[in-house]
Amino acid sequence: MAENDVNSSKKKIFYVLDILRKYSDEDHPITAQQIVDKLQTLYNVKAERKSIYRDINVLKSCDYDIIKIAGDGFSLLERSFEVAEIRLLNDAILGARFITPKKTKELSEKLRRELSVYQAKKIETQTYFDNRVKFTNEHILYVIDTIHTAISENKKITFGYYRKKIVNNQICRYYDRNHTISPYALVWSEDKYYLVGNYEKYDDISHYRLDRMENVTITNEQSRSFEEVSEYKNSFDVGDYASRTFQMFSGTDEMIDLICSNDILERVIDKLGEHVHYMSVGKDKFRVRVRGYDSEGLIEWLMMLSNRCYVVSPESLRKRVIERANEIIQMQNNNGFAENK
Repeated sequence: MAENDVNSSKKKIFYVLDILRKYSDEDHPITAQQIVDKLQTLYNVKAERKSIYRDINVLKSCDYDIIKIAGDGFSLLERSFEVAEIRLLNDAILGARFITPKKTKELSEKLRRELSVYQAKKIETQTYFDNRVKFTNEHILYVIDTIHTAISENKKITFGYYRKKIVNNQICRYYDRNHTISPYALVWSEDKYYLVGNYEKYDDISHYRLDRMENVTITNEQSRSFEEVSEYKNSFDVGDYASRTFQMFSGTDEMIDLICSNDILERVIDKLGEHVHYMSVGKDKFRVRVRGYDSEGLIEWLMMLSNRCYVVSPESLRKRVIERANEIIQMQNNNGFAENK
């Protein structure tokens, strides 16, 4: 061996495994001689062909799924992820707006390393980096990691929060204020990533977009218990909480009763899920009852359903939807915002 030491001999079997992982798959076997050549080229390790057979037998005895194909060809079938799984994860990364373009490309490349070079090439040629809107906060992975640590250690966090406005016909970012929060959960909703927690000045739950957060720091102060500001006991039920929010707005917990036309059933199921109570009303309508937060987000969602959804209860919600509809009509009839006239 070129390295000519004991360590080189010990490493060789791992090099062989790495070569099998990168340069073989079900459709592309690699021969023992090709493995010998790649050991020399990639790792500067000399080996005899018969030693490759011994190494492969050792790997097989360790339950690596290596099969012999076409005479002297070998293929590693076992992988951490199937090709379809990599494609699925890759598409999720492409579609996640909170992942920046730079990090999207980096993660996509890392995923493809889990495949053979031939499989990775197929994924790469099928990957389309389009012009969809992506956020630009490159620190978001650090933000996520810091918040997870704070939640596990039951500590409060502080961070600066930023918003956007138009100045001289250009979009600019401006500092809103510093926040001290007891963090309870991270929620990916409506294609955005949110922190769910308690702002120390209030007795409720609030949400903050991770892409707007900077300088996230864990404090030495213990977090306030979520039991003091929510209905949850023992553990914060992230799934239940997320299912009750609309557009990630918090509000009063209510039983919401709706009658909708059948042509929006799929849209309603996409939002509320199939586990809530649905009931047919005549031939062309259905009724749905679900617990949710009566909030600005709920009103916005109902407005998108237009005249195909009627609010049965609570009455206060129905009145606010009517008020919002009248405000829209008035603004459109007045050709815009009154203050601009």
